[in-house]
Amino acid sequence: MKRFRNLNSIGKEILYAASGFGANLMMIIMGAYFTDAVNPAALLGSNASAIYQTINGACLIVPALFAVLGIIGKVFDGLIDIPFASITDNLKTKWGRRRLPIAICIIPMIVSFILCWIPVFGDNQLANTIWIFAWQIIFFATYTMNLIAFYGSLSTVCADEKQRLRVSSFKSFFDTICYVLTYALVPILLKSFSIHIDKFVLILSPIMLTMLIPLFMIKEGEKWEKKALAEGYDITPLAEEKQVGLGKSFAGTFRNKPFMAWTIVNCCSFFGLQMFLVAMNALILGGMGLDSLGMTILNTCAFAPVPLMLYLFNKLKARKGIRFAYQIALLSFAISIMSFLVGSRLVMGENTTIKIVVGCIGGITGSFGIGAFFMMPYMIPAQISSVEEKLKKENKSAMYFAVQAFTTSVVGALASYGVYEVIKNFFFSTKASGLTYAIGESAERTAYVVAAEKLGVDAANVYNLGTTLVPIVVCVMCIVGFIFSFKMLKNYSPKEVSYGLGLGEQYEANRKLFPEEKNYAFESSSLIVLNALWVLTGSIMGWVWEYQMVSEVNTFGKKISKWLVLPCVVLPPFQAILVFLLNKEVEKKCDELGIKYQKNGILASIASFFLLSCVGLSLVQHKLNKIAKELNKSDE
Repeated sequence: MKRFRNLNSIGKEILYAASGFGANLMMIIMGAYFTDAVNPAALLGSNASAIYQTINGACLIVPALFAVLGIIGKVFDGLIDIPFASITDNLKTKWGRRRLPIAICIIPMIVSFILCWIPVFGDNQLANTIWIFAWQIIFFATYTMNLIAFYGSLSTVCADEKQRLRVSSFKSFFDTICYVLTYALVPILLKSFSIHIDKFVLILSPIMLTMLIPLFMIKEGEKWEKKALAEGYDITPLAEEKQVGLGKSFAGTFRNKPFMAWTIVNCCSFFGLQMFLVAMNALILGGMGLDSLGMTILNTCAFAPVPLMLYLFNKLKARKGIRFAYQIALLSFAISIMSFLVGSRLVMGENTTIKIVVGCIGGITGSFGIGAFFMMPYMIPAQISSVEEKLKKENKSAMYFAVQAFTTSVVGALASYGVYEVIKNFFFSTKASGLTYAIGESAERTAYVVAAEKLGVDAANVYNLGTTLVPIVVCVMCIVGFIFSFKMLKNYSPKEVSYGLGLGEQYEANRKLFPEEKNYAFESSSLIVLNALWVLTGSIMGWVWEYQMVSEVNTFGKKISKWLVLPCVVLPPFQAILVFLLNKEVEKKCDELGIKYQKNGILASIASFFLLSCVGLSLVQHKLNKIAKELNKSDE
């Protein structure tokens, strides 16, 4: 029987991965701007441009109550994942189990998000706090149902581990765009158009409708299953799945050793990442004393390289395993986060140039960790649940994402509301002893001004405790995660997962269900992805691409020195020589295997000489993909 593939092209994989773009973008904007928008204690120092990142420059909520309710809201957001996951895992309708929850929840999600940003009670801080909390609860619940249904479908819409990894990478790529827009572009737009953040998100909120894409791409339901079987498609084990009750599903997830080992590490990295993302604006504007342009520069350095870093992460993962690659990500982020402390006003004073240089270096270094933090939470639960589904005929995919969301919601609440939201209202000075608690009263009497009066010093000598401690706390949590990561599986392959679940015998008896487990010298590479990375990185990807190609061509026998990539970096036209050598070896291999190809080596070299390495490399890569396909076919 033919194996059915929901996503039977790279285009569909990319489109499916883009489904959550709008909802994720608005959630990231809320995480980045909302708490400072309603309580700009750590945001408003002497930086006038920061006023646009607030609703009206004043504290609109009761800080202590807001922090408590924020923790409750986040924990609720995590808890509600559990029953929602059970519903989507076991729902039986003629439309399937994933599409109906998305269709029902999308409108309440958009409406509740909008109302969170409209504190209708003016200066009444208590009423605003309760109003925001109520609408956040509705938003968290509906957003969660949408995303749980979407994530839960990954184990079934993806046919194998490689496709799951690709979709997860594409999803991480779109998340990266969300973060670049949120942290790098939004500050410039707010200042350029003199628009406050609350008005900006109201204009942007319709983009959340991208969440409707899965309704047209997920193939589920009794009607569809009968049609697929009638057409000769193998949809096993989908047609044979057993329903798993809430209690059994929840308990089984926590007894899953590979998943729990990952969950502990993920909680550590998420604690650090969440605190960093929530505090990032304040770290740059308040802690480092930069303006919105400096914020854009630093955030661009942190998020723009992420697509390239994801590519490098996947290459490192293929060589050394998932665990090793993730350990490098944790350590790189632990080191890079300290650039916010080194480049702060407290350490560097008012030397703007040095602060930007330090911040840029830290951002580029940390982008490797950020890319890994985005991708891994999608890939690992989907991989574990897919193996369990095939061997036990139980689909608990959504439950794994729900438990992961619950644990990260708890640690995220502790990071953002339990720690940062509390310490950001404390201030200190190097010219006075002790700490003081301060709340901003207006756009003119900011928390920095109030704190300076209490400490009896000039406002320029006042520093925020939150922005000072955040880099240290995040660094420590990443190191703790690194220590626990040694309990993770090395690679989360179907075989490793099966034995980790105690299903080794079942795996050996059903190896035919895992045809993706083959070791090839190299595999086909998507020209769309490679060229997109070339454009997004300003051609820097070309050097990585060349290095990868040299490694693959060297498996044919004749060795091309990898050092030849170095002159390409210093003298880009030299790429023409390297492309010529690569093309020569690739065409020899094509002749040896009897593969038909177009002789376009001269065109490839000319394009590379005129700094269009993407064209030259694409022409060679196309032939290399043909070789990979032929070799892989002969191994099957």
